[in-house]
Amino acid sequence: MIKRRVFQIILSILTLIILLIPGILKADTIILNNGTLLVGKVKSEFKASIVFKNTYGAFAIQRDDITALYVTKSYKEDIAVRKKLGMDFDEKEIKNNYEAGQKELTEKEKTLVAEEKVKNVQPGISGKIFLEGAGMASYGELEDAIPYGYVGFAGFETGESYIDNPGRNYMIPWFRAEAGYMTFSKGDLSFSGFTGGAGPLWSFPVSDDCRNNIRLSLEPGISSLRIENGETTASSLTFTFHSIVGYEYSFDKFSVFINLRYMYVYDKDIFYNSAGVSAGVSVKLW
Repeated sequence: MIKRRVFQIILSILTLIILLIPGILKADTIILNNGTLLVGKVKSEFKASIVFKNTYGAFAIQRDDITALYVTKSYKEDIAVRKKLGMDFDEKEIKNNYEAGQKELTEKEKTLVAEEKVKNVQPGISGKIFLEGAGMASYGELEDAIPYGYVGFAGFETGESYIDNPGRNYMIPWFRAEAGYMTFSKGDLSFSGFTGGAGPLWSFPVSDDCRNNIRLSLEPGISSLRIENGETTASSLTFTFHSIVGYEYSFDKFSVFINLRYMYVYDKDIFYNSAGVSAGVSVKLW
């Protein structure tokens, strides 16, 4: 029963991860500082600029030159923006610009996007701290005895900055270290204690601005556990292995993430495995 519930939770989380990964913002009406109003489609977004496309083709616009940016779903909504602003408009021209913006980028226009990526790169080392909570289900010999438990973590991550840095080598990992407290119990049997690990963290972007990432971490470590079974008590310092795979969205200073988590605790008599779901928030220090 527990395994079935965990499987259902994992499927739900994977679905949520897919739904959380946003597409490129479809901002169709832009007003520049000089009063010019543009209708089309934003094809790529970066920290300092965007690539916009309409009947004139694709071109870069600096964010400092933008007064307002409106999200619309059809050219009729672009017309509504004009009406709201009390501006004259040509419906045919607006429709043509909107439809031109929907078209795929040409090879030449893709080169423009690549150039803007390079211009917006922000190299350097970044570091952040995080808090994470997890619900875990047991597997193996202790599955029936202590079917589930909870773990809370605090930790630190550091590596090359990846926001607006599409030129980063994704195979070069960050470093992630975490420490936490776990507790598993049922009836008279329980074990609890401190656990921690450290290891590489890979982050693979799924959006042009690199704010949406799929992450994988492998962390060997140790746990200091207190085991109780009725009136019998024992302590153990043992090897532990943690791993996560999940999704993260980064703002400028804060990030939110959701993970599928696995934990293995070594014992000479019993191999303990558990898996579950965790979520948390991180704060950028530099």
